[in-house]
Amino acid sequence: PIGLRILTVLMRASPAVVSRRELERQVWGDILPDSDTLRSHLYNLRKVIDKPFDRQLLHTIQGSGYRIVDTDVET
Repeated sequence: PIGLRILTVLMRASPAVVSRRELERQVWGDILPDSDTLRSHLYNLRKVIDKPFDRQLLHTIQGSGYRIVDTDVET
């Protein structure tokens, strides 16, 4: 599933930020999806991974990309 591929890319890079372009390239390869596809998958991923926690784990970094980080243990 695409959501698992996105999660894998973000977790391997954590706590670093992964750009939208890099995330799309690693998940879809050379055939990039339309602009709303990644956004839709990230929305669904947030509903799953953030639900059991009282804080957000998947962050959008404006102008940079996305990252997964637990802000309570971030250094």
